[in-house]
Amino acid sequence: MSTKDTQKSCAFCHAYLFEEDDVVYCPVCGAPHHRECYNAIGHCALEGDHGTENQYDILKAKEKTEAPKHEPVNENFTQNNNSANADYTPGDEFFANLPPMDFLGGIPADTVIEDGVTAKEARNFVISNTPRYIPKFAKLSKTNKASWNFMAFFFPAEWLLSRKMYKKGILVGIFMIISALLAVPLSATLYNLGFFDLKTIPEMTEFFAQNLGNIHYGSLLAFFAGSAIELTLRIVFGVLGDYIYRNHAVSQIKEIKQTSDHIAEDFRRKGGVNFFAFLIGFMLIRNLPSIIAAFI
Repeated sequence: MSTKDTQKSCAFCHAYLFEEDDVVYCPVCGAPHHRECYNAIGHCALEGDHGTENQYDILKAKEKTEAPKHEPVNENFTQNNNSANADYTPGDEFFANLPPMDFLGGIPADTVIEDGVTAKEARNFVISNTPRYIPKFAKLSKTNKASWNFMAFFFPAEWLLSRKMYKKGILVGIFMIISALLAVPLSATLYNLGFFDLKTIPEMTEFFAQNLGNIHYGSLLAFFAGSAIELTLRIVFGVLGDYIYRNHAVSQIKEIKQTSDHIAEDFRRKGGVNFFAFLIGFMLIRNLPSIIAAFI
């Protein structure tokens, strides 16, 4: 049987199973495998444990019934006394106060994302929507394949600004505004000819047949150029958004670790999400072209 599983590792190669992986399960014990791994050996990698107390599904059943052991949380715990917990990473305080869940998206905390930066450090920097981003970062480092980011596609500049990549966000925002301005001449011509008063497709078709000669060739070129710029930006950031964000996060984390005396605080200051920047970017990109056009 094939499915998607992001919480287990392949029984043969022990690599974590990502949502894009083609996973098959052993019909006897239910152990998950990459399809390629299962086909390569022709049977379950844990076949030797079938029929014993170490069989995969038996062990998993025991894990579910055993009570998890939790260390008591010291609410006053800070990075200044991290010697009390060898597993402490600056920024853990934020997640310690949240309801228990897997904020790493199934990735081991000590997995190296890139250049010595661990998944746990990336989680403490990203803060928001980490179950999505941390597995993406891990997979990018493993395969270096592009992924898809819907937020970066629909709101490229706003998404960059919200993730505190301000320079890139401002630059992309400028190009988005320029692309909108390039459509202004054609929109003004169509408005003056009464196009926006039409309601049916036959009326619109007849309109263009009768008025094509009244539409300036330059305004059409400007419109298509602006549309091409906008579509290109959306596709580029839709495809490369996670890759760009991973590189930004790794770069910032390395710099903070090397230069900061307050790592956890700087993780929150330079990482996480700035919703205010998203809203400002959204309002400017949607409204500024109209304001500029009114004065042209």
